[in-house]
Amino acid sequence: MAMTHALVLPAGWIISTRLMPAWKIDADHLLELEAAGRTDESRIRWRYRLSRRRRTIFAASDICSAVGAVLTTDELIRTARTVLCFLTAREGDTDAEYFDSYTRTQVAWRDRYAEELSIYAMDGWCGYCGGDHLSPGCLSR
Repeated sequence: MAMTHALVLPAGWIISTRLMPAWKIDADHLLELEAAGRTDESRIRWRYRLSRRRRTIFAASDICSAVGAVLTTDELIRTARTVLCFLTAREGDTDAEYFDSYTRTQVAWRDRYAEELSIYAMDGWCGYCGGDHLSPGCLSR
């Protein structure tokens, strides 16, 4: 049983080479998450990195939890789903300006992989087993 920040990692998660909790989404994609402190409003600020075959596609710390959230395994799972939801947004899902800061690599990744990975970001449905839980916390992996 792997632990980080006194958290039990969800099934299928690992500690990455960067020593961060990491969700192996599929054979090629890894989402690393780390609690990177708190905001003035007592939100957890999350640092994340999404890579494909060890090549960084996205890396930022622009996602925060709800006010007063507690650092738990469930919060880690919710955050993983939230991050993946934002990263798998496609044209038509949001304003066109949302993608203005994307690099060519990020646009190419979005066009090739976002739709197929978005199944793992669904709320209330698991992309692995079809259960009524969030994919990052699937016990059948």
